[in-house]
Amino acid sequence: MMMYDFGFRLDLGNDIGSGHFFRCYSIAQELLKHGHKVIFIVNNGNEFKKHLTNPLPFHVLKNDSEIKKIKQCKTYLENINHLIVDLPFKNELYSKHLKNFTNVIIIDDLGNKKIFSKYLFNGSIVKSFHNYDIQFDNPYVFLGPKYMIIRKEFLKQRKIFSISNSSIKKILLIFGGSDDKNLSEKILPFFFKKNFCVTLILGPSYTHFNKILKLSQKYDNISILNYTTNLAEIFSKQDLVISSSGITAYELSHIGVPSIFIPSESHEIKTAKSLAENGFGLNFGKWNNNFEKLEYMICILNDYKTRKKMFYSGRKLIDGKGLSRIVKILHSITS
Repeated sequence: MMMYDFGFRLDLGNDIGSGHFFRCYSIAQELLKHGHKVIFIVNNGNEFKKHLTNPLPFHVLKNDSEIKKIKQCKTYLENINHLIVDLPFKNELYSKHLKNFTNVIIIDDLGNKKIFSKYLFNGSIVKSFHNYDIQFDNPYVFLGPKYMIIRKEFLKQRKIFSISNSSIKKILLIFGGSDDKNLSEKILPFFFKKNFCVTLILGPSYTHFNKILKLSQKYDNISILNYTTNLAEIFSKQDLVISSSGITAYELSHIGVPSIFIPSESHEIKTAKSLAENGFGLNFGKWNNNFEKLEYMICILNDYKTRKKMFYSGRKLIDGKGLSRIVKILHSITS
């Protein structure tokens, strides 16, 4: 029976952002280059396959209570040496119940929980998300933006991207893999008759694609993309991005693309606030149909000097080396 050096436990679909998949997928690709064998354990096989660009082995858990899913996980662990868990709202549960079955490695964003694992990574900029009650002797805890996982394609675009000294022309809208608050449909009509070239990217789990397409098809300034693998390249062609403030916000910061953040989840409010306080992005706050406020923020960023300052601040915050730092640590665990 095949033995795997690393397994990955993550969920996809519904209100779960695709960023959790992409950062685990990035780690997996790097571990494969080091000769390690990897496998995924997921809640939804169809969603997992939608996100893949290269095939990887995976197990699908039955749609059941989380405790029963953990019991299912245990049946796979005899063939997995180390299990990486990226389930921000369930990390405590998994680390507690699986600690005696394998070496559990936690990737977290939100803190404020008990962790029963030896290894913990949290790349969030929000210091209040770094609070843990760690129930493990001599743990290895890696906190802060230097451990934020940025995909390699974004590192390449960072070298290319620069701020245009003309006024804003190209705007990108992106609200996560599922956009469960449907911000796409609520915000896009604002741009129908504006003098901007607007691109809306809809995530692989978004369920209103045909409706959005019908709404926008008579407006020549609007382009709709139904998920794309060249996200970093598209980011680097924009003057402004309007985005939710999950993992995408850190990717934008790394490249330095001027941004307006509209948090779609309560924890994203703190991320948007912390990034803005550190000079990157304008924090709109949760969407409230205040189009005047949105227009005002776009006007603020129409100033070249403001965008240039934001460009430098973002790049200073996120150096993009988090992936290589984490993979180096994971590789050392197996040595």
